[in-house]
Amino acid sequence: MKIVSDKKGVSEIVSYVLLISITFAVAGLVYSWLMFYVTPGKETKCDEGVSLTIRGYNYNCINKSLNLTIQNRGLFDVDGYLIRVNNQSGSDIGVYILNSTGKRMNTSEVYTDVYSESNKLSGSKILKGTIKFIEIQPFVRQNGTSEIYCESVAKQVIVCA
Repeated sequence: MKIVSDKKGVSEIVSYVLLISITFAVAGLVYSWLMFYVTPGKETKCDEGVSLTIRGYNYNCINKSLNLTIQNRGLFDVDGYLIRVNNQSGSDIGVYILNSTGKRMNTSEVYTDVYSESNKLSGSKILKGTIKFIEIQPFVRQNGTSEIYCESVAKQVIVCA
């Protein structure tokens, strides 16, 4: 009787073990290489205590002029604000940007600005069309350059005076 040795079966198992080991080694190298390039950063958010409110407004539909009073009612200073307006009735979101820089406002500071279609008033911004809705979104600057827009937005339906 002749005994047949099954050496071919052992070599296949060794080759599978080597293949799996090499795969895990390459995966570990790729992971460590990617972690070097992609470092998880801190999520930049605006503080929860930031809040601007529309203290008052006076809008003249005939002259197309808006006198807007804004107050910082939050716990922190803001570096500026974005004013969006809409000329559609029943709107609940501002579409057109009226002012994208705003003014730096300290806590509890009140600021009044004038927007006009005819821009004859000194220091007024140009206002086009009849506005029906306005919203103000504050922002803070991180490292003095990039702007972080806050989630709190002041909204107001505009009625002609």
